[in-house]
Amino acid sequence: MRNILLISTAVILLSSRLAAQSTLPGTAQDRTLLPNGWYLTPAGQSIPLSSDLPLNMALAPDGVHLAITNNGNGRQKIDLVNLQKQLMVDSVTIGKAWLGLTFARKHPYLYASGGNDDIIIRYRLTGDRLRTTVWDSTLP
Repeated sequence: MRNILLISTAVILLSSRLAAQSTLPGTAQDRTLLPNGWYLTPAGQSIPLSSDLPLNMALAPDGVHLAITNNGNGRQKIDLVNLQKQLMVDSVTIGKAWLGLTFARKHPYLYASGGNDDIIIRYRLTGDRLRTTVWDSTLP
């Protein structure tokens, strides 16, 4: 009787441990299990950026370049991604940034908000590079 009790206890402990391992949040194969039991499965590929908190994106009129504001713990930057190459091709430091980010309707200008400094920064997109051209605090 004692042996049966020990074996039953071992089976219960082992099965509960295996069940707990299979339901822990984390990455498994090509998907990630969230703490709420849902899974995230990526669509497409990830392109590494320069910071940990991308807040806004703007697609250039050429359909090739994507500008992304990064407002995380490190230096705030605007990353430029070439979508054809699937590669971050440039990254420029911005003093302060937030959500304001847009390309001009006619290529090659990118406008970015300077955060609470009340400025707008204009960048010129030349090839795969962003170049600062204007800091303007007089815009209405």
